[in-house]
Amino acid sequence: MKIKKAIIPAAGLGTRFLPITKAVPKPMLPVVDKPNIQYIAEELKRTGIDEIIIVVSPESEVIMRHFSAAPELENRLLSDGKKALYDIEKATCAFNVKFAVQKEPNGLAGAILCAEEYIGDEPFALLLGDEMIYAAPEEQSCMERLVDIFDKTGKSVIATMEVFGDDVSKYGNLGIESETDGIMTVNAIVEKPAINEALSNNAIIGRYVLAGGIMSKLKTLKPKGNEIYLTDVLDELAKKGELLASTFEGRRYDVGDKLGFIKANVEYALRNEEIGKDFKAYIKEISKTL
Repeated sequence: MKIKKAIIPAAGLGTRFLPITKAVPKPMLPVVDKPNIQYIAEELKRTGIDEIIIVVSPESEVIMRHFSAAPELENRLLSDGKKALYDIEKATCAFNVKFAVQKEPNGLAGAILCAEEYIGDEPFALLLGDEMIYAAPEEQSCMERLVDIFDKTGKSVIATMEVFGDDVSKYGNLGIESETDGIMTVNAIVEKPAINEALSNNAIIGRYVLAGGIMSKLKTLKPKGNEIYLTDVLDELAKKGELLASTFEGRRYDVGDKLGFIKANVEYALRNEEIGKDFKAYIKEISKTL
């Protein structure tokens, strides 16, 4: 069955970015001139996935407004002869977006279950809002690769990359049974293990394609504290030989971390057609003072 839908969880409190996230949802923090959640939605353009479900908190009306039409603004831009800006604004409401509200902060699995009315037990893509993955035009994007692997195997597949040292304990960790051409068979998952308990150096990255039936499995989970964990279901799949992981091309940014967020802004600014050349000159000049 083809992947037609994607979920983007965007209901987190964003406490690492206080005080700005007191008023602005973290998914709306800008990378150059677009909120990071728009970049994440744009990742899906190359995959053929045409329906996006964004899971928001009850206080996230600004995310809904961003992806909605703004007739007054559009008319003003046209009347002022600002067609280029009009096109930029129209691009924000060109996505086929639906919204689900996560009323209580009960973890990633809880966020996914909020989208059940749109997904049912179909397969779906899952893109976490704390991570942006850039792929050059000549590269296969991360989501394209995961969708392609799912189409060929019918198995759930998650993106992975190697991490080392203290970073091992920051991610879900994969036990790898075998690997061919960057595609790995996963046999176990541990959530944020101590370094001496890690199964490998392969971390779970926030891009997934999940096979049909995941919603039903999530509903059977018991909370651990206040949260239910997607990794519990993924570990179950792994132990049955039904979970794959894959490396990917491109550059991944942890925009849930302050330094990662700044790195994304710098590198996306350097790629920007409007300001990239001047910004590069500025970086070269300021580097002389460091």
